[in-house]
Amino acid sequence: MDSARKAYAKTLTINHYSPEKVPWRRLGQYLYRIVEDGTNTQMRLAAIESLLPPRTMGPVFHFHEMHDEGFLIKSGTVRFHSPGRPDVDAKAGDMVVIPIRLPHRFSNPFDEEAVFVNTITPGFFVRYFEHLEELIGEGIELTPEVNKAALLRFATLPLDHATIEQLEAESRESFQETQNGKLTNGEANGGAPKTPAIPELDLANKGGKGVSEYGVPV
Repeated sequence: MDSARKAYAKTLTINHYSPEKVPWRRLGQYLYRIVEDGTNTQMRLAAIESLLPPRTMGPVFHFHEMHDEGFLIKSGTVRFHSPGRPDVDAKAGDMVVIPIRLPHRFSNPFDEEAVFVNTITPGFFVRYFEHLEELIGEGIELTPEVNKAALLRFATLPLDHATIEQLEAESRESFQETQNGKLTNGEANGGAPKTPAIPELDLANKGGKGVSEYGVPV
């Protein structure tokens, strides 16, 4: 390490999150606590821990414009929803990743409480939970209206009912087109579906010189 890196390293510490030292904070019917608020990572990463009581609906459908999310399930089962896609039931030890702009929500429709750690990259969205806590105040329920108002302040867009229905309808149409395509590819005659050919790279028109041993144009 050079002198500049050594000097910078001396300003850093290992952040050790210990659950028993951090009390739960209430968001209506839900609980959360901050695992990493971003101050140790220059906001590159933040994380929270959340508890979903049994038979709770979770947030409204939404998508994020500025951050990816990871969900590591610690206990119970969390159901992840995305319009037009099959639900995903993630159990203890499972990891779910939600990329930027994928519409989603999660819930706990089961009889056991669920706990998960939610990573946020970059970490600015951690402030959403504190803002939501202020909006709810002493309220005992997180309502969809309050949820939507808080999301909009943090580069996150809630979906209205019409958009959700449209996404689900488009998914059904796409699935039907796929099924029809399989039939025309030979399944109707009892044969295996034909695999579409993979287009070759047009390296001559892209200034490429060839392909590396890993299949990457060079």
